[in-house]
Amino acid sequence: MSEINPRSEQLLTEFSQLIKSGQVTKEQILSFFEPEKPKLESAKINLQNLFYLLGAFIVIVGIVIFIYQFWGEMNQLTKVLLTIGPAISAYSTGFYFYQRGKGRDLGLAFLIIASAIYPLGIGTTLDLAGISAKEMSGLTIISTVLFIIYFASYLSLKNWVFLPFVILAGSSIFVTFTNLLFENTLPPTHFNEYRALVLGIVYIAFAYYFSLTQKRSLVNLLYFFGFVLFLGAAMALTGFQPKISVFWQFIYPFLLVLTFYLSILLQNKAVLIAGTIFTFGEILKLTYEYFSQSLGWPVALIIAGLVIMAVGYFSFEVNKRFIKKQPPGAGVAQEATPPHPDHRLPII
Repeated sequence: MSEINPRSEQLLTEFSQLIKSGQVTKEQILSFFEPEKPKLESAKINLQNLFYLLGAFIVIVGIVIFIYQFWGEMNQLTKVLLTIGPAISAYSTGFYFYQRGKGRDLGLAFLIIASAIYPLGIGTTLDLAGISAKEMSGLTIISTVLFIIYFASYLSLKNWVFLPFVILAGSSIFVTFTNLLFENTLPPTHFNEYRALVLGIVYIAFAYYFSLTQKRSLVNLLYFFGFVLFLGAAMALTGFQPKISVFWQFIYPFLLVLTFYLSILLQNKAVLIAGTIFTFGEILKLTYEYFSQSLGWPVALIIAGLVIMAVGYFSFEVNKRFIKKQPPGAGVAQEATPPHPDHRLPII
């Protein structure tokens, strides 16, 4: 330990007296020290991960093209071996490397390859077993098996990369199973629109949950597609001339206002963008239905354009005043636990 010269000792004594008397605070002293600059290691790791993911994508494309070229000449057993075989091999390799500390990122790339090939492999296996993968019953089985694989992988490896696959497989189960229920009968009126409403609400709920648990990689995507499904289905339910639903026509503007309000409350630009897009769409729809015949289509377009410009300005101001000024992470609960090692992976 280096010796303290008399001058430094005198200054430290004076600082100690000032702190005890309350004239100088700890924060004021620490403000003189510059914060340490972040290391560049994370950037290198992200670049390495980018190469892994790019390589995984190229491998997936290569496998698909190879299988497509010889698909018609293969018997069913060969199709199974060339689809489910690489999927299981890639998954096993990825699981092995992921369990090793230094091979985690490379293992993740192999796991992504396996996750992308599994649907084709399971489908060909069902065909070999005599269950048509093109019918709703077969598609429901495929979706269920994929959901089990992806969800079990997420629980065992604790990596957010499996969550998009889990959500897609779960959505596929919902769509294929509800189709299966009405396979031999006519579905209820506006069946697809109400399914989209339910799916949109589920996506929005998941987005809110992930925002509380720091899964920010999925929050914007789920919010955007959730509101797209919800507002799109609601717009379809309003109907078109001459078949208009009075209830949905009345309530739809309030849904748009609610969307803008939620974009401020949630501090999320994806929600704001979705609300703005569907506001534009509603303006064009109403202009065509109610003003194109009376004012003429060119005049109606001019009016619609001016209104859209006003909505765009309003959306920009909402983003500028209520969302952009918020500090990073505002509106999102912070985790008390230290980040998991896979948080250093590139975020979607």
